[in-house]
Amino acid sequence: DEPVQLITADNELQEYTGVYYTLHVEGSTDEKVFIMSCENKDNNQWSYIIKGCTFNSYNTQYLDSVPPDKVKHWIITKTCTHLKVVCNNVTVLSFNFATDYSPGYETSHQIWLRRCSNLRFLSYYKMTNILLRTVS
Repeated sequence: DEPVQLITADNELQEYTGVYYTLHVEGSTDEKVFIMSCENKDNNQWSYIIKGCTFNSYNTQYLDSVPPDKVKHWIITKTCTHLKVVCNNVTVLSFNFATDYSPGYETSHQIWLRRCSNLRFLSYYKMTNILLRTVS
């Protein structure tokens, strides 16, 4: 699947951004969302939610080693097996849909294994976000 790129200009505490994915398999279409949010500006801690795979609350699962840079270039790539997030050339999440889901999501995570037929941005930032979508 095609990567999505976005740039955030600041760590805005408890504001969030992400991507809605329309996931299709013959005879069935579902919409799921990946959301990330800055939870602590001082230590640059970002949490995430993958609807249908992880607990549906912030401050539960976190991105790894998000760079401290004020301007962040994010690349979010969903494949049929993984969701990968790269921030300023650092991989901060490599989520395997088949193995990394939270307890209680043993079957619902399988929707993420489908191919994406459409996507749209989700953004609740007060400051300017520059959103970009790459074309392959």
